[in-house]
Amino acid sequence: MATAFSENFSYLTRFIPRQNVVFYASLEGFPFIDPMGMEKKVAESIPIIAISHYVKMCLETVGIPVADIVHHGIDMNDTECDEDFYEYLKRYFKGPVALYISGNVERKALDRFIIAAKLVSREIPEASFILHSGEGFVNVPNMVEQLEVPNFWYTRGFGIMPPSKVNSLYKICKIYVQPSYCEGFGLPIIEAFRFNKPVIAVDVEPYNEIIENGKTGILIPCGKVVQRRYMDRFLYPFHTYRVDTLADVMKNRLSEEWIKDLKVRYNFEGAKKKFDANNTYPKLLEFFK
Repeated sequence: MATAFSENFSYLTRFIPRQNVVFYASLEGFPFIDPMGMEKKVAESIPIIAISHYVKMCLETVGIPVADIVHHGIDMNDTECDEDFYEYLKRYFKGPVALYISGNVERKALDRFIIAAKLVSREIPEASFILHSGEGFVNVPNMVEQLEVPNFWYTRGFGIMPPSKVNSLYKICKIYVQPSYCEGFGLPIIEAFRFNKPVIAVDVEPYNEIIENGKTGILIPCGKVVQRRYMDRFLYPFHTYRVDTLADVMKNRLSEEWIKDLKVRYNFEGAKKKFDANNTYPKLLEFFK
């Protein structure tokens, strides 16, 4: 499993002719590759399996054939939490919580989450916001301070917080927010499903192939697509949206009335079954025959 950029295609040439290898590919945009070069040779010899329809579209757009799609999966029963940490969170966060878990790079739109949090706090002052991330593109503490966003916790623990504590973050939140402009899949979305938490994201692939609008989350309209070049490796399509629309949906889903009816409004059982690792990854084995 790897990102589908030239260096990884180059590495895979050592397995030609095929030596029982499958390339399970992810990427967030259109890769800069030569479809008539080594990438083409790899694709002709080694099955390329995309993690989403979006990834398949991106690869096939640049001339790389994809054998099939196998969505990511997780153990939907792995809900073990750090109970002491969870109890601490309950004492600290008195109102409804919105959560975002992400690395700190431009396409993740951490700044949009922070701005939306400020807008929500004006109407729901008891609401709280958790950004589980680290240092990077956005100076989070500075932006939170400048906007005077109340009840905002920036963990600085992305990549180092134990899974049981991350599970506690999912457990304490009322909604999960996925404000990023582009993803190859969006694994935290299905991690939120594991805890029966609705997800807010933009209405484009891959989000709308994971989230069922109105049933496992809410999809907000995409405004325009802005192309961004990244390190001479990708052309990222940034799916932009109005931050006030994101905030409005967050406000609605953090309201007391909506939370009361959460179990009635949403049903996550189908999504849990669809994205359980036991039901997704066995399909990969078919390509080793």
